Amino acid sequence: MGLSFIHHPKRMKKRIPQKMEIPNDVVMEEILARLPAKSLMRFKCVSKLWSSLISSRYFCNRFLTVPTRPLPTRPRPRIYMCLQDNNDFRNNVTLSLAPDTTNPNCFVVDHNLTSPRVGGYVLQNLRGFMCYPFFRKPTFYNPATRQLVTIPAAFKSQNIIPAPPEEEAFKSYNYYFGYDSVIDQYYVLWSTGVYVKHLGETKSEHLVFVLKAGGEGSWKKAYPTSPDYLPHIPAKRGMCIDGVIYYMGWTGTYSLGLVSFHIRSGDFKMIQVPGRDGDEMFLRTMKNVSLIEYGGKVTIIDLTNLREKGMLDLWAVEDAGNKKSFTRKTMVLQSSQLHLVINNKTIYTMKGTTDNNKVFFIPEDMFSPFHILCYDLRSNDMTKIEIKGVPDHWFNIDRSTINVMLMDQSEDLVSLET
Repeated sequence: MGLSFIHHPKRMKKRIPQKMEIPNDVVMEEILARLPAKSLMRFKCVSKLWSSLISSRYFCNRFLTVPTRPLPTRPRPRIYMCLQDNNDFRNNVTLSLAPDTTNPNCFVVDHNLTSPRVGGYVLQNLRGFMCYPFFRKPTFYNPATRQLVTIPAAFKSQNIIPAPPEEEAFKSYNYYFGYDSVIDQYYVLWSTGVYVKHLGETKSEHLVFVLKAGGEGSWKKAYPTSPDYLPHIPAKRGMCIDGVIYYMGWTGTYSLGLVSFHIRSGDFKMIQVPGRDGDEMFLRTMKNVSLIEYGGKVTIIDLTNLREKGMLDLWAVEDAGNKKSFTRKTMVLQSSQLHLVINNKTIYTMKGTTDNNKVFFIPEDMFSPFHILCYDLRSNDMTKIEIKGVPDHWFNIDRSTINVMLMDQSEDLVSLET
């Protein structure tokens, strides 16, 4: 009996897919940098490598600049609302407001991201940090990372100008915050001024704090040498543009100067603020005047005529061969939006600015339902925004004891290394 052979087709070797790893630079540059900060905070737990990568200063800077396309996963900027109870600072809270998906003109409090006992009168927004004094100490808070850093009060560190009795003098001080990208360094400038009434004389003093890891560092005295510098009484709220800190200061009863402090050189400069058509009232009050960045330039915004005429004035600083001067621009609300501010029983004050030329107007009285006005200076467009979810007890507190500040900023992962 012969043997028969069955011929089987030749078996194909099974291919084993090769394991391919995504290069770290692609993960960092093209994937992680496009995700929201909330996700990145969770991903720091994946491994020590990821934690180190996400926490690195290079990645934080990349996160600020990487475009969201073609992966538009980055959410719209949030509004952060700081409520300060002057009678009890333990009630202070920072609310994170997320856009309402069903209403473009409404924001809702995200209670999962509420920061109790954090926040106060916010003086500046700086690279994702809210900068404010808490019990007279300069404080940095990043709502995206939840990092809170407090440094020592300036007046406890140096022998400052002695304070005469209140009936003989007026004294004021303020903190200003800055960052220089060239040296990648944060600074705090403390300015104080005393006006001695019977002498008609103003004295000033300035201290600088170089912020190091974990808020470490020390206060050092700064010495203005510029011939255009004048002693002054510092006003609240400053700003920093390209490594230069700006703030306003009273040089006399009716005279106001714009002070600049160059972080790297330590130089002070000052230019006098012009009056509005010779009206000294412009220089008598700071209630309707504030400092903002507009078109990349430090700009004084005057809201005096907003409620009656629907107009506001912008005074931008122009630098022509280091000879600085102001140029004036008047903004007029669209006729269809005048009703938001004119013939309206609600009185608004400006209590917040943004990095993209928007300002916030907040009602002087807290009432429910609560709303704000957002004014886009670039498009000359004012929008009424409803805020839902503000804790009810804030509407029962004496409004005169509450400070409300708003800011609209993109998320930022920058941290002060500890």
